[in-house]
Amino acid sequence: MRETGVLDHPTLEGLLADPTTSFALKSVIKAWAGRDGLDAEHDARLLHAALAATVDRRLGLAP
Repeated sequence: MRETGVLDHPTLEGLLADPTTSFALKSVIKAWAGRDGLDAEHDARLLHAALAATVDRRLGLAP
């Protein structure tokens, strides 16, 4: 069962304030702060898909 909280309705401000948010993610949030929101979302979705595929391959779940 997944915990509820920041993952259910995250905000950039909430992620930056959360001490459990990784420094890597906080760095991306700060670096992308001035970007167009739609462009940033598109790039984040592409990154997510690529990382998920990499994990699946490493776990032997995908060729």
